[in-house]
Amino acid sequence: MNAIAEAGIATPQIVWRDVLHEGPVVDAPDADMLECRARFIAAMKWAPFERARAQLEARDRGFAEALSHADEVVLWFEHDLYDQLQRLQALDMVARAFRRRATVTEVQVDDYLGTMQATALREAYAQRVMVSEATAALGRRAWRAFANDNPARLEAILDEDLCASPYLASAIRRWREEFPRIDDGLSRTERQVLDALARGIFRTKDLYVAACHHAESAIFASDSVFASILCRLAAGPRPLLAHPDQRAVSMPESDRDTRVFWEDALLITRAGRDVLAGATDWMRDAPTRWLGGVRLQGTSGWRWNAAANGLQQGSSR
Repeated sequence: MNAIAEAGIATPQIVWRDVLHEGPVVDAPDADMLECRARFIAAMKWAPFERARAQLEARDRGFAEALSHADEVVLWFEHDLYDQLQRLQALDMVARAFRRRATVTEVQVDDYLGTMQATALREAYAQRVMVSEATAALGRRAWRAFANDNPARLEAILDEDLCASPYLASAIRRWREEFPRIDDGLSRTERQVLDALARGIFRTKDLYVAACHHAESAIFASDSVFASILCRLAAGPRPLLAHPDQRAVSMPESDRDTRVFWEDALLITRAGRDVLAGATDWMRDAPTRWLGGVRLQGTSGWRWNAAANGLQQGSSR
């Protein structure tokens, strides 16, 4: 968000840093939601629990105070999945702000704020639009659908009028592709990782660029998220990737660990090639994970069916 301040739009800023496309999101009172997210962040070793919870609490407290006391609150969100889920959470809070004083406006861009030129940021700010009650209400419905254990509820949002949310439909569609595929059990990102390894891209930092930048039209996965995906693919009784010397693939916890992690090499295993070929189902061995309110464990849960362009329960096997 420094780019916004450097462009001369020097208002107090609240940064939404939660990676909502990873881990559980529950439709629960705010305190329970914060607890849930902080525990997940700590479990992923992205931050200690107390610090994660304090940061989330400070974010929500600052946003609520701004809605109650400021003349205007401007929402800045990009077009990618990471930002669009955060936008839904923010709109949910706007919709529930009973004593709101602030006029809420928003800037949505199909670019990355941190790389935009100052002139472009100022132009985007000048073209900001009012967040209507209808837009806030849609955000609340979509947020609650995202936190529900039935992902078809968020799919149904695609049938609504999304003119005021121009990037939400593409974000929902991309989110669906993170569900295990009906044939091999891989999410789209997991498949992109294994595809890149199978093509001979071995160094971790090159793998990240290939799988999470070059293979995406709207980049959303951070390096920390990518590292956690590698750890997941290397876990279980039949890991899909491994270090050449069979060292454990684990989240880096120090500066030195981080440097080594990104320069290290990885290889696709025989099990990884079997899954990539559709010979076996990764969900038989995959660690449990969450997408919003949906817990993914075993072969009988929700799956992505690309041919039918929708989600279904159970694999094709």
